[in-house]
Amino acid sequence: MNRYLIAIASILILGLSVITVSAETETDAPAADDAYIFPSLPPEASFSAGYRYVDINGSARADEYEYLRNSLYLGGEYRLFRFPHRIHIDMTMKNIKDYLGDVTYSYEDTVVFRGQARGLYHNLDNVTLLDLDAATASPGVDRRDAGLDYGVRWNMYNVFLRFKTRDFPFHVYIDDTYIVRNGTQQQRFLLGSGSNNPGVIRTSRSRDIDWKTQNIVFGLNSHLGPVELDLSHVEKRFDSGGAGVFLDTYTAATGTPARAAGMYPHNLIPDSKGSGNTLKLHTAYTGGLVASMTLSKYDRENQYNGAKAEYLHGAGEIVWTMRPDLQAYLKYRHKEISIDNPGSVTMTDLLDPANAYTYSVEHSIGSITDTVSAGLKYRPVKGLSLRAEYTYDDIKRDYADVIRLPEGTIKHNISLNSDIRVVKGLAVNARYSHKEISDPAYNVEPDRVDEGRVSVTWVPLPVLSAMVSYGTANERRNDIHWLETNGSLTHGDKRDVRRDRLIGSVTLSAIKNVVITGSYAFMKNKIEQDLEYHNASGTPQVYPAVEYKNTARNYSMDINYTPVPQVSLSGGISHCISDGAFNPTDSVLTQPVSIASFSDMKVRETVITANGEYRFKGGFAAGIQYRHSDFKDVIDNPHDDVNSGKAHIVLLTFSKKW
Repeated sequence: MNRYLIAIASILILGLSVITVSAETETDAPAADDAYIFPSLPPEASFSAGYRYVDINGSARADEYEYLRNSLYLGGEYRLFRFPHRIHIDMTMKNIKDYLGDVTYSYEDTVVFRGQARGLYHNLDNVTLLDLDAATASPGVDRRDAGLDYGVRWNMYNVFLRFKTRDFPFHVYIDDTYIVRNGTQQQRFLLGSGSNNPGVIRTSRSRDIDWKTQNIVFGLNSHLGPVELDLSHVEKRFDSGGAGVFLDTYTAATGTPARAAGMYPHNLIPDSKGSGNTLKLHTAYTGGLVASMTLSKYDRENQYNGAKAEYLHGAGEIVWTMRPDLQAYLKYRHKEISIDNPGSVTMTDLLDPANAYTYSVEHSIGSITDTVSAGLKYRPVKGLSLRAEYTYDDIKRDYADVIRLPEGTIKHNISLNSDIRVVKGLAVNARYSHKEISDPAYNVEPDRVDEGRVSVTWVPLPVLSAMVSYGTANERRNDIHWLETNGSLTHGDKRDVRRDRLIGSVTLSAIKNVVITGSYAFMKNKIEQDLEYHNASGTPQVYPAVEYKNTARNYSMDINYTPVPQVSLSGGISHCISDGAFNPTDSVLTQPVSIASFSDMKVRETVITANGEYRFKGGFAAGIQYRHSDFKDVIDNPHDDVNSGKAHIVLLTFSKKW
């Protein structure tokens, strides 16, 4: 695949070079008196180079999506518009793992090409497993990755090519996306015999990542009188790199069937493939009545065990504009999910192939969902717009009794929305929705949801603008339940959820050449839910209204200053405070180690930036960018995956424009 990409890039660069030369030497053909003559613009180009210095102390989470190594910096841009050719090339390389390239070429509107390449690096955590009771052999801890640093490099490529007939609106296109992930990440699992035997070991080790995903779409579309059509076919592949399984020695299991001690595979990541077809139709967007329809079918297969899934989606919409101030619409959605998995799986001891055990596999759950929505938009007076919508969902499930899910779920949702222009410069948007759910499938799904949001935008002066938005949601579930290993259900009484969001910002430009923006964001989630646990004898117990709460506050200030035309300065500071805690009080849940300790977290994160650029004569410029990130684990909880870290990044650049 790398050779394939290099070949495409070489051909592209060669082709663009030829096109550029031909565009620069091409003479304009004589034009008819009434023909539009496109202006001939001189090419524009820029090039920049520099050095990026990085200093990291502690956890790389201080800059989670930065490759924290010193590196050279290169960048460039080229623009050409000389009809019938249009070319734009934009490339930036911060380091070998963080880059961006974008190439666009058009010949009239008959050929359109765009190629994009993006690379980034994700720093991952190495979670330390702690032995909560070292006096007992089981459960124990086997940490095989002490001191290892984890990270995954993402390389994302996209190529889009479209051809159009010259005198008729008919297009043929291809859209290819290719994603490569390389690196290492932590894998955590139970080593032993799982629930069949108390002799289990909590284990962590390194996992090599060499994953490739490709999604390629072939399509065509056209305008056929009053109807527009698009037909496409997609092929998707996932390749785990051939190292998608672990092998470990397990102790003997006493379950049914009993299993001898031996070496068995686990934590497999299978390869998969899929394909699908989509048909889209809609009327031309003219007149008072507009209709559209979409139908797609997609198949996917697990290439390790042969499991297959089929997805069918259908959608239709009719929009009727009765008057300029009144519009109604009706939408219908249909979705089918059908999964066919093998009825059994066989585990073989790699040390003794005679030890082979076959386990039955329950049938996967399929579903059929039908959704109908009806809405109305009305503008009674200038500056006031009202919208109302009702949505009905009907979900039916196959094989739901396998895990005691309801065979069907009904959802009713009504929403009201208004946009009001109170006076010039002052606008208000308000939204309220209410949802009722009959027989929700899972404990985290509510029976009832009430949600509201209000946003206000105010521009009292040309140099002053402000925005504030507040949203709240309340969820209620009156009955929750847990499925026990013997097939019985344990019931709880409630789950209540409250979510609050507040965002505000003010921008001031009263001082000449200075723009200042301050903002504040607040988030709070609170959950009260009955919790099930098993006591020492294995009997199910329910503890009522256990609370979990997390909050986050973010304060930021940014300033941009242009003292003279050739100098631009900017800087900012952002400070985030976040914490979360799970608060049980029952002694069984707090002794010998409280389970709350595994969720108790308090973090402070501060980011400071400062940038400056000076533009010399002749298109030359020099710049500096500075970024400081400070990520602090305030309570230093040994049971969480948060570690403190600081990072300083300085980028010096020199550029030239033509």
